[in-house]
Amino acid sequence: MLSVQPSIDARLAAIAPGFRALSVYVDAAPLLNPHVGEAALASACECVAAGDPTWSDAHLAAWDEVFKRFGAKPKRTPCSAQALRKRVQRDGVVPAIDPVVDLYNAISLRYAIP
Repeated sequence: MLSVQPSIDARLAAIAPGFRALSVYVDAAPLLNPHVGEAALASACECVAAGDPTWSDAHLAAWDEVFKRFGAKPKRTPCSAQALRKRVQRDGVVPAIDPVVDLYNAISLRYAIP
């Protein structure tokens, strides 16, 4: 098993002291239920289309401010969660890509995680 000790750069910690990171390691294995990712993504898209979570706009706006502090331009290049949400709001869905990517995108949409 891979052992990783993630760390947060001190410069980022100074900009966003409340920032927490989570690393997920997935060892390739046969997919037993490949439809789960696509189903989760479809459900997450439905939530976003319905305006959920209601706190996501304020949450992502706060992240925009953090991104600006370290030099990003979120209006020109939004974080992945914002880009996914805009796509769902425009098109109604985000197309399925791959079961693992679909699960990641579903979590990002449902919980507004950049």
